[in-house]
This record gives sequence, structure tokens and C-alpha cells, in this order.
Amino acid sequence: MLLQFQVGELAEFLKYGISGLSAIAFILSFFLLNRESSRPKPRPEMLRSIRMFMGLTLILGLVSGVAVIMNGEPNPPKKATSPPKKASLVSKITTPRQVWEVEVFYDKGAQGLAEQVADELTAFKDYDVKVTLLDAKRKKELRVISSQIRHELAEKQAAAQLQKRIVKILPQDVTLNLKQITSSSPDYLSVFVCD
Repeated sequence: MLLQFQVGELAEFLKYGISGLSAIAFILSFFLLNRESSRPKPRPEMLRSIRMFMGLTLILGLVSGVAVIMNGEPNPPKKATSPPKKASLVSKITTPRQVWEVEVFYDKGAQGLAEQVADELTAFKDYDVKVTLLDAKRKKELRVISSQIRHELAEKQAAAQLQKRIVKILPQDVTLNLKQITSSSPDYLSVFVCD
């Protein structure tokens, strides 16, 4: 019985590097030879081309074998890391932190308010506060358009607590929204104070 492979299945071999490419070439040369030999009268020019392809495949196989021997052991495909399980996220959320690193970014016109926010947070022992000027280029890179607190999913509870502590001192015309981000910066919250 003739095995049928789909292109996607053959492409899986490529994760093994040159050895996988050699395996694909061996499989394809087998199919070419099988197909041509099933004809009532095989074409001599096709048989010659298939022999050349098989020779190239053999050379590729030898090169990959020598490469494995020279490197010691073949590079196995990297296993995909699974996303964190919900249980670990829940434990991360409920586990109390001792000290959170908080960086308060501010526009030039909001420096006074940013320092006021930093002073308010410094009064609490669970924050290590740093104040940083946010220039226009960096603001554009970070896509900051309003005052906000950025946090990861696991840090939502800590960000909400931080928001409650800051809102008390903010002027009425300034709103401080929570924004969840996907980049990873463990135990770090950023506050953006815009003018």
C-alpha cells in the first residue's frame, strides 16, 4: 500500500533541520520512482532525472549524518512551552507581595502631580517608587494617550489597590484607568500621569 503524505505532514520534518530536509527528499524520490515505474513504459529521461534527484538526496543524507556526528548529538525540536495554568495564576494573584516596584511616568506639564503621586505611594511600605520623565518619543512607542496604570493579568488586584490609593489625591479632571498588558514584567506596575 502506498502511503499518502500531505504537504503539512512533510513540513513537520523541517523542524529537524538538515536531517528533516534529507528525509523529505528521500520520501519524494520514492514517490517519483514509484509513479514512473507504475507507467506501462517508463520514460528514460524521467528515470535519469529521478536517479540524479536520488543521488542528490543521498549526498544530503550523508551531509546531515556527518553534521550530526561532528556536533555530538542532533538538535531535538524545541518543545512549545505551555501557557501558565489557571491555578498558578490564581495563586499568583492571591499571594500577597511584600514590595511592588512602581514607576511613575509623567509628561513635562504633569511633573508636580507625578511627584505628589510618588510621595503618596512612598508613604505605603509595599511600594518601591521611581519617577521618570516620559518624552514624546517614548510616549508614542508605549502608545500612551491618557493617564493609566498598566498591569499584567496576575497583577490586576494589586493595580486596583494602587488605583484606589492614588485616586484620593488626583484632581477631579484627571482619571486614572487600569490597562492590562501582555508583556511580562513581574512585580512591576507602571503609572502614567499625562497633562
